Amino acid sequence: MNKDSKILITGGQGFIGMKLGAFLSEAGFSNVYSMAGTRQGLDLGDDAMLGWSFDMNPDIVVHLATRLPTKENCLEYPAGMMYENLFVTCKVIEEARLSGCQKFISIWDSSCYPEREILPYKESDLWDGPPYWSQRYYGNSARVLMELNMAFSTQFDDFTAINLIFPEVYGPGSGFNPRKNKVIESIISNVRAAQEGDIALKVQGSKKSSRDFLYIDDAISAIYSAIAFSSKSNTYNISEGVDYRIKNLHEMISELANCEKEMIWEETQQDIKQRSCLNIALAKKELGWEPKTSIKEGLTKTLEWHDSNLVAKYVSPDSILSR
Repeated sequence: MNKDSKILITGGQGFIGMKLGAFLSEAGFSNVYSMAGTRQGLDLGDDAMLGWSFDMNPDIVVHLATRLPTKENCLEYPAGMMYENLFVTCKVIEEARLSGCQKFISIWDSSCYPEREILPYKESDLWDGPPYWSQRYYGNSARVLMELNMAFSTQFDDFTAINLIFPEVYGPGSGFNPRKNKVIESIISNVRAAQEGDIALKVQGSKKSSRDFLYIDDAISAIYSAIAFSSKSNTYNISEGVDYRIKNLHEMISELANCEKEMIWEETQQDIKQRSCLNIALAKKELGWEPKTSIKEGLTKTLEWHDSNLVAKYVSPDSILSR
């Protein structure tokens, strides 16, 4: 891999894709191709569009064009989400191989891991039980597609397969879309809405619920490490590696936002995966990657971006833990 290598980013107009494309261009890569998505009229499930997209014969493909396990996708459109992830990714991997791709990097969400109490998850835990029921269709398809990527690397000697598993990615530039059910974005929106509306901050959930997170700059550096430094096929957890209780996260964000509104916590048992956290030792060892941004630093930058670009709107408290 060198600065003249041709790099194709599917889903290039999404949150991570746009940041990655800008980062690689600023780093001096001269052949970065960032593809649009279905909202811009590009359907990778269409053979003609798929072939056209790979006309430049990429050396490296970063595959971000997948349907994520939002509450809407998981509960209302599970068949569509699973079918599209399987159908499109299978075609993309094969087209990449036929086009001479030497390294295929796929990005997946950590909800593919099973429901269990022993944390943090290691990569070897991936198949140790089914995913949580509400995310089973995403989780099972993601696991199969990671195996498919590895199968290609096993059969074809010149094809390197890298799977990266991310938790919730947050930071400046994210869409703050309530339908995506992102925890940090929902909390920030509700804290600012409580301040704007001069109301109490009402939250429902379990004090035991916890999640880990990944700041956008650290997500980009992990992908870059896979592009630049990985020489063998493998699957890696990418995260800050620390789980934060959701209740404590509300308190932390309220403090950073200088929110003095009363937080009314209603203890409820929700039908969600209670805890999730990734072990990142393998990525540190084999990719030489580790997160650089602390949760407070990341939240501060995200709050600043939010306040400069968005207007706070109230998000239903029963949505923030569904992802």
